[in-house]
Amino acid sequence: MHPIDITIIVAYMAGLIVMGYMLGKGNKSQKDYFIGGRSVATLPIALSIAATTMSANGFIGGPGWAYTSGMIAFMLNYSIPIVMIITLSVFLPFFYNLDVTSIYEYIEMRLGGISRMLAVFGFVVSNIIQVGSFLFIPSLIIQQFTGWSLSVVVPIVVVVSIIYTLLGGIKAVIWTDAIQMIVLWGGLIVTMGIIIANLEVGFFEALGEAKEDGKLAALDFSLDVQLENGFWVALIGGTFLWLKYYATDQTQTQRMFAAKSVTEVKKSICISGFVMNIMYFVFMLIGVLLFITMDGRSFENSNNVMITFIASNIPVGVLGLMIAGVFAAAMSSIDSVLNSVTTVFIKDVYEKFITKGEEASLKVSMIFTLVFGLLLIVFTLLAFGDTTASILQVVGSYLSYFSGSILAMFLLGMLTKKANDKGVAIGFVVGIILTAYIGKMGIVNWLWNYPIGCAFTLIIGYTASFLFKTEKVGSEEFTILGQRAKLKAEGRTEDQEGTSILPGAIDKYTYILLGFFIAQTVFLLLIQL
Repeated sequence: MHPIDITIIVAYMAGLIVMGYMLGKGNKSQKDYFIGGRSVATLPIALSIAATTMSANGFIGGPGWAYTSGMIAFMLNYSIPIVMIITLSVFLPFFYNLDVTSIYEYIEMRLGGISRMLAVFGFVVSNIIQVGSFLFIPSLIIQQFTGWSLSVVVPIVVVVSIIYTLLGGIKAVIWTDAIQMIVLWGGLIVTMGIIIANLEVGFFEALGEAKEDGKLAALDFSLDVQLENGFWVALIGGTFLWLKYYATDQTQTQRMFAAKSVTEVKKSICISGFVMNIMYFVFMLIGVLLFITMDGRSFENSNNVMITFIASNIPVGVLGLMIAGVFAAAMSSIDSVLNSVTTVFIKDVYEKFITKGEEASLKVSMIFTLVFGLLLIVFTLLAFGDTTASILQVVGSYLSYFSGSILAMFLLGMLTKKANDKGVAIGFVVGIILTAYIGKMGIVNWLWNYPIGCAFTLIIGYTASFLFKTEKVGSEEFTILGQRAKLKAEGRTEDQEGTSILPGAIDKYTYILLGFFIAQTVFLLLIQL
């Protein structure tokens, strides 16, 4: 790698550290560190939500997937606008009104300690799996250009993420994510420009060739339950996948809790829905165009499609910016996991079992961020060095076995009065076992595991709860209907900006996202006809 490119990457990482230091000056308490004192603006939250989702997996793995499968790969994100509607209308107002720091605090409020610990366990395991993949992709790229080993690349990325997260807390996470999203968009624009300039035919002629090769066909209405990214599995399975992630996962809800009001939460979710799906579509379009420019040559690993393109076509200086964009995508996911896992450990484990309810200090919170970051380096080096399949598919299939059951725990608490701690815990464990069994049989595509796991846990958890009728159940105010009734009785139905804070309220943000979903569907139909 040229010294100019190395200088650009080093300067970028140094800039992130300086930003973390500047943003962390105002942190005086644990609440400042974890949720920014509920003072963060809308746009950086929106960009941070999108940045965490995209990661380096999307930037490298996305085009590789589209190169192989075509626009049908976009369908993994197809349901996001619908999920965002449900999240901003129901889940986030409900949790925001409870004024919790960790979303899993709610599980104990409504159900009990056993269910809470199981949810925390599921969260930690899922994020360990995910964050390892976030580190694997950048290592592939740096190895390609420098020959550096995984044992060098991983510590660099994680240590930089640790430093600015430690210095600035959630505010550093959100604002650096926002900057990293801008850098990532810059990389996409440069990539698209170079690809179009290298086309031997015009842009629309290239799309015509892609269409003839079946690369623009995204909507497949087949009822085959093994079909990858078919319309029905994308709509139903994808909805359960993303709903668990955006509505009940601390990595996403924590930045939403940092917003100034319910209005700001809804705005940020709405904006991020647009940003994510437009960006993901661009990822797919890049993959399709690369298929044309590379004449459909085969690759042993789909992740190598973008790596090969970058190595062959990006000039000095621009290459440094491009790799900085990849690191940006990786670190935007890593910093979120560092901050959110620390939050969950402090609020759901340390304060529950060690301090017995006494709030942990800011110093203790920062120490655990450092410890988890170091453990993350070790895990990634041990677990992800030999991955060769598309990283997007590998990670998703692992998470599918228990993510649906985590979502079901929240649904049982929010939607029912009868569900209780032991019953839901039984449903959670049995639901995961049954889902994993079905998944291993290969009867259905892995995306179906999310609704299947959710359904098993809902049915078994609710039924098993009747075996423990005498068990204490949380107050009705911890259900959606109960919270609505309480807020109405208190005359608190809107925030200071006039937006309804009632869970389940339909407003303009709902209609905007619904319009986007419809427009997205029409567009996908038009390009494949």
